[in-house]
Amino acid sequence: MKKLAFLLTVITVLSTLLAACGAPATPAPAPTEAPAPTAAPAPTEVPAPTATAAPAPVTITYWAFGSEGSAMADGTLWTDWYGKIFKQYQESHPGVTVDFALKGYDASGSTLVVDTAVAAGTPPDIYFDTKFRVKKYQDAKLLEDLTPALTADDLKAYDAAATAGSKSGNMMWSIPADGGYWNMIVNKSLFDAAGKSDLLPKGPDYSWTTEEFMAACEAINDPANKVYCTAFFAGSTSMDSATNAWLAGFPDCKFFDPTATKYTVNSAACVEAFTFLHGIYEKGLMVPGAAGLIDDTTDPYWLDQQVAILGQGNWYDSITKKGVAAGTSKARDYIFVQFPNKPGSPVTPVGMSNPDVWGVFKQSDPAKLKAIYDLVQFMQMPDIATQIAIGWGKIPVRSDATFKSDDPSVAEPLAAARKFGSYDPYFVNGVPCNYTEVRTAWSETRQAFWQDNADVQALLDAFVERANGIVTSCP
Repeated sequence: MKKLAFLLTVITVLSTLLAACGAPATPAPAPTEAPAPTAAPAPTEVPAPTATAAPAPVTITYWAFGSEGSAMADGTLWTDWYGKIFKQYQESHPGVTVDFALKGYDASGSTLVVDTAVAAGTPPDIYFDTKFRVKKYQDAKLLEDLTPALTADDLKAYDAAATAGSKSGNMMWSIPADGGYWNMIVNKSLFDAAGKSDLLPKGPDYSWTTEEFMAACEAINDPANKVYCTAFFAGSTSMDSATNAWLAGFPDCKFFDPTATKYTVNSAACVEAFTFLHGIYEKGLMVPGAAGLIDDTTDPYWLDQQVAILGQGNWYDSITKKGVAAGTSKARDYIFVQFPNKPGSPVTPVGMSNPDVWGVFKQSDPAKLKAIYDLVQFMQMPDIATQIAIGWGKIPVRSDATFKSDDPSVAEPLAAARKFGSYDPYFVNGVPCNYTEVRTAWSETRQAFWQDNADVQALLDAFVERANGIVTSCP
């Protein structure tokens, strides 16, 4: 009110001055007595501003597949790396605590620890693991939609093909961090020592046919001196892609038809491919006991230089470097080559390993879910996702990630992937549900396959019938 009275006074004064400036002077009238000012009303009391309430503390449980003591490709412990990243995040997000642990690993590569927590109703909030393992929780309708965790710019950075297998309709149940490559790794030192290096494929394509592969395989195989050409294993579902990637060299063999939602690996073309593979077994060109071997019991053959060629390229590149650095494995020269292709078929594309992804279990607190989305958004940004990818010996999925390698063991297969395309040896994309059960059925089929006198057609027929029964029962 005081301000209003003051303003009226100012206006009156200005009006008087303007009138005086705009007209000739005239005798001023006798002043009249000004009215007595009216008393201003007593000011109302303005309440003091209330302090903004601090957000409620939030603890986010974040599990990554692995075991305590596991290290990144450069030797850094994953626990140390995650500790540094989460400390950085928590400092810029007051009230948020990230409870991190490496969980889930056991000798068979299962998720028993996670499954137990889920059954007890205490799953982690965020789970980071390979897509096929996270997918089984989506099959059980246990995961949140992660679309809100990505901005429009984030979505532009992902190729649609990279996220296709992470969606159920429009729901994005996982976000990929990295991918890899399953080509063949060859211990060139063994071939050099045997004087057989001329049998290996040459650059720039490093391609060969199945016939050329068999010639090299038979030449290097020397069980008497504990050197085998190659190895396969079927004791668990782990690394079934090492077998499946061979099918890329037989392009008419289609493992699964996503359009019809049917497994078709019992076709004539697939029988031809698996008959070729069983020939490696029949000729004794592989480490014995494939039906019972798993990855943990196969790796020592490579590290001890008792096997010359294997089909999980970036994995054996990674563990060789770690072993040499730790002094537990001898240095050797090795190269990457394509899986052999059937004569007359195109050069085999590189098998792309299953990406590592983030999944989020269902939440009941909207405020906590929002905080979880924010953390996932932070972790999938290009700089951090690239560190995760390199730590696993893989490549980041985001197209805007800065990633360049001068290491031929990484650069050459990436060039090959661009040149010859990629192949999905996991067949998880397009599978509507129960992929874990299908993988179990496939592992048991492979265990029967690596036996004397295996009936290839009958085994594949039985698998197809069983697998199709699994996926046709999807809800």
